[in-house]
Amino acid sequence: MILKLKPLFYEKVWGGHKLKNNYNFDCSEKTGEAWGISGHKSGSSIIENGIYKGKTLRDLYHSNKELFGNYPTDEFPILIKVIDAEDDLSIQVHPDDAYAAKYENSLGKTECWYILEADKDTDIIIGHKAQTIKEFKSFVENNDFESVLNIFPIKKGDQFNIYSGTIHAIRKGTVLLEIQQSSDVTYRLYDYNRLSDGKLRELHLDKALDVIKCPDKSLDKEKPINLFDYNIIDNQDKQAHTSHKYGDYIFILEGSGTINNMPVKKGNFIVITANDNYSIEGTIKYFKSHIN
Repeated sequence: MILKLKPLFYEKVWGGHKLKNNYNFDCSEKTGEAWGISGHKSGSSIIENGIYKGKTLRDLYHSNKELFGNYPTDEFPILIKVIDAEDDLSIQVHPDDAYAAKYENSLGKTECWYILEADKDTDIIIGHKAQTIKEFKSFVENNDFESVLNIFPIKKGDQFNIYSGTIHAIRKGTVLLEIQQSSDVTYRLYDYNRLSDGKLRELHLDKALDVIKCPDKSLDKEKPINLFDYNIIDNQDKQAHTSHKYGDYIFILEGSGTINNMPVKKGNFIVITANDNYSIEGTIKYFKSHIN
């Protein structure tokens, strides 16, 4: 079964116009995130076609787990979103599963990024140079984040794996696709003294310092295949596939065509239920992922 999903849109203080203008999403020009494949309790994408039209992915997962290969968790385990950073995001970190379960009643958050667009000279923050947490705290106390953080240049097509415990920040001029564990737990270390509703946005220094990986100098090259895997695929004609035992989760990056004769185009989020045969036809570049 092929399910086309309607994203949920979230305005952010750092959000911009590119999700509306470049992907033709029905959202505002301050939108920071489009949750395209989500069954999270804070927001679930909505099915737009077929016999389950109008139902949320969250409700379908709970009522028809056979469509997802009877995946052995109570909650839908991944979240796929597009992020538009017109300004810098906060410097932040996410907890692992054990810490998040204990303190947040949530999954932890490991995520992977695929860069969709990057302005000239745009960069990204991943990891830090401190050898110990004590050393890192000294930089925090002096608000000297620029000296201790790792900053990498980025370009369209780059991929990054951000394991829980890794300090990171998406910077202005970036549009990216993110696949992550289904969690909305973020600990902010620094947010440039920005206001939300007239108040400084909350920081979470104690919890952040609890979970930061140290040392953490280098980029992690290994995808988190114990959680999920993904690939970028160029389709030029007609290709036949069988979905993963827990389903395939697709975002159309470029082009247009059909999946089992259903029209698809750039910006569409698609779920193909477990162990289904399907064919993709057309000139399409797409992101395909599955749960492990």
